[in-house]
Amino acid sequence: MCQVYTFAQNADRIKVGIFWDGRPQRMLVSGRTWGYDIYADGVKVDELSPAGVIQLSAVGTNIQLRTLSHTIGTYHQIELRPQNENSSLILRPSKPALPERKYEGKFIITVSGGLLKIINDVKFDLYLAGVVQSEAGNYHTLEYYKVQAIICRTYALKHFFKYKADGFNLCDRVDSQVYKTLAWNDTIRQAVAETKDVVIVDSDINLISAVFHSNSGGATINSEDLWVMPVPYLRAVTDSFSICEPHYDWSVAVEKNEFLSYFAKNGVDTTDSTNLNLILNYCPNGRYTHFFPEENKVPLRQFRSDFKLNSTYFCTGVSGDSVIVVGKGFGHGVGLSQEGAMHMARLGYTYTEILHHYYQNIHLIKLSVIDFFREEN
Repeated sequence: MCQVYTFAQNADRIKVGIFWDGRPQRMLVSGRTWGYDIYADGVKVDELSPAGVIQLSAVGTNIQLRTLSHTIGTYHQIELRPQNENSSLILRPSKPALPERKYEGKFIITVSGGLLKIINDVKFDLYLAGVVQSEAGNYHTLEYYKVQAIICRTYALKHFFKYKADGFNLCDRVDSQVYKTLAWNDTIRQAVAETKDVVIVDSDINLISAVFHSNSGGATINSEDLWVMPVPYLRAVTDSFSICEPHYDWSVAVEKNEFLSYFAKNGVDTTDSTNLNLILNYCPNGRYTHFFPEENKVPLRQFRSDFKLNSTYFCTGVSGDSVIVVGKGFGHGVGLSQEGAMHMARLGYTYTEILHHYYQNIHLIKLSVIDFFREEN
């Protein structure tokens, strides 16, 4: 059955749970550009100027609101409403102390479980630009930022109701999309504007899962090599564009006895010379899923997690009392390689060419015409 994306086509704002990895008990909020009106339980109680500072503290089930000089009051809900479309502020959690963040839009703050629950209600395109800034950083080409903008837009709209039960759409963590800041890079904002409403769909005109990773190591993998189900657009591709990029290669030394003990605990007879030779001199001619593929024994995905490796694409060798694991790539290896895409953009490939290289049998279309194409399909 086809999915319906009416909500996505009409969404021009999004609600995002902020500091969802570790919500603070106390936080300083300072103005950055323009100002904010402060509403407490629906009534305006003060203003936050660009130079102003307020403190919000969870006290029981309520929020204590203070300025630098006095306590304004204790309330159930605080709203910070922008006075201008360019208003932005700085959030500085102080208990616990966390790095400050800068955001745009409106803020709705309540208490849940004794901690501040902070929701950023923001224009969708401003959120998207912030995600691209967080995921990609600075110093990249306009064409690459277009790639990242389309991927992030597609993901956000596909998972728009992920945190509906919590009262917002997505959070700021990796399991949604990293959203740690507003976008201050003008090229990122330009990329979001120039690709406005463009999304990636599959052959059934459904939004795809536009997964990506840092570096493929020279070859991506099929979706079923990492997860359970094969996905037609997540097929393995040769990726020479990722070779020699910053996260292309790596190495880790593991104490030999620890290494052998790991395999013994996972059902491998390490006294057998054939097994011993395989695991100590492992070097496949491509991307595999297990150390022992025919037996489906010792998944590389689990091995990577247990030894905190950058990828599952590696060889092993012995040096003294250590096993040296020499690998390629960074990340799970499915879908788009960010560093490969950056390289392609620098070489002059267009965002459409880049996306079609990493995702197979896809279409780039505007949200406004999804229904038309689905009916035709």
